[in-house]
Amino acid sequence: MAGNANGSTTPQQGPEEITALLAGAADPEQRLAVHQDLYPDVTNLATAENVLVYPSLRDNVFDRLGVLEQKDVKYAPSYGSPEIRHNVAEMLRPMLSPDLKSEDIFGTSGASAALECLAFALKGGGILRSGDRVLLPAPYWQGFNWCFEQRPELVTVPVHLQERGKENFELTLADLQHAYRTQPEPPKLLVLTNPNNPLGDNYSKDLLESIYRWVLNETGMHIISDEIYAHSQLAGAQPEFVSALVLDAYRNNPEAKNRVHVVWGFAKDFGMSGFKAGVVISKSPVVHEAMQGVKDKQNSFSWFSPFDSLKHFVIGKMLETTSEGKSYPVELMKQYRGWLTTAYQDTRRALDDGGVPYRYREGQNAAQFFWLDLRAYLPPAGTAVIPPEIGPHFPQLDRVPEPFSEKSTEAEKQGTVALPILFPDISSEEEWLRWYVATYAQVQLLPGQLLSCAEPGYFRLCYTAVDTAEVIASVRRIADLLAPWANGGR
Repeated sequence: MAGNANGSTTPQQGPEEITALLAGAADPEQRLAVHQDLYPDVTNLATAENVLVYPSLRDNVFDRLGVLEQKDVKYAPSYGSPEIRHNVAEMLRPMLSPDLKSEDIFGTSGASAALECLAFALKGGGILRSGDRVLLPAPYWQGFNWCFEQRPELVTVPVHLQERGKENFELTLADLQHAYRTQPEPPKLLVLTNPNNPLGDNYSKDLLESIYRWVLNETGMHIISDEIYAHSQLAGAQPEFVSALVLDAYRNNPEAKNRVHVVWGFAKDFGMSGFKAGVVISKSPVVHEAMQGVKDKQNSFSWFSPFDSLKHFVIGKMLETTSEGKSYPVELMKQYRGWLTTAYQDTRRALDDGGVPYRYREGQNAAQFFWLDLRAYLPPAGTAVIPPEIGPHFPQLDRVPEPFSEKSTEAEKQGTVALPILFPDISSEEEWLRWYVATYAQVQLLPGQLLSCAEPGYFRLCYTAVDTAEVIASVRRIADLLAPWANGGR
């Protein structure tokens, strides 16, 4: 690394090597991880990470792990030992369902692998076939596209939420029914993220009951409920989180046990994203057979994406840890709610003080996100169009659109190094704004169009990605950068 005029570091690699490294990471969050490695001074609030629980995990688990014994580096059951599955069930029961059974839990190498395993299981059972459509309320996590399209060969369909107004991003049964009825062929799968990513919303029990009744009684769709943010709850949030596993539409309908599946993982609530540890939860015989394997005929799908021996060792130790006679992970999640609420309140105060607009409804849950509304700061439409096929690249500063060009010219004279364009396949206006904030506020935000948002100008800010003090400092830099445009001053 070398320094520039502002004291920040610049990569030793040349421009061509940098852009090749970035282009090699197709997923946006993976590309941002490469960018973070190249430009460590840029604060990444785009990627969904959670550092809030790490100090407690370090003190109570990681510092006490001890030495890996020989048994800990040997093969482990690919979908989790009976003990691990039992302990995961014990830990999840308070939040998901008191009736959760360990035999319905199957470990995988992350929630993304769990989603893909479910897709393959349903294909293997003759329920899905290549080309079938998957309904996803938008905006949604871009990883769903990889999980369902790349290898299972399904087709993801963003359901844009229009019924309550496109600026409210509020899920309704009517939006789902409209999307279902307007497809060339009836979709076979509905995927709901609860709490939502990137909006953070908990879906109300009444809404979920109506959706599940309609799906189970009037369509042939299966439902996957991605509940990976289940414990990421603000104090006093309304409506409260309700798992698919406790809905009346699920519990009182025998067929629902075959058609409703849940995914959860340790990446978000426990901040262990790098561990890639997730679970499939399902009572479906088709899923059970796929995840367990068929004797002498088919290996467990988890064999290809296992809950490996190191996961057994570290996560196993955590699940067994107690605090004053109580389950440490269960108590940790109770503490986490307080830490999350404080971080949310402090970040919201900084956004309000800086005049940075965001979507908000009183009492809503936020999970780990703010959904920023920066539409007013987009450059004029149609200016400085970025060809999608060009890939990641360093922009020519004489191509920077108004009103960003003045700042770029001034910064170039001071020796500030412009960062690369990362996402030329979204709207040019949105990517220019992301680039401008990253280069001159030194903060990465995730563009909404990468999350299948229909309208440009929305960005996801993850307020748990770094220490709260650093989040607040980053928000202030964003506010200072955008301040000249406040009140229509652009």
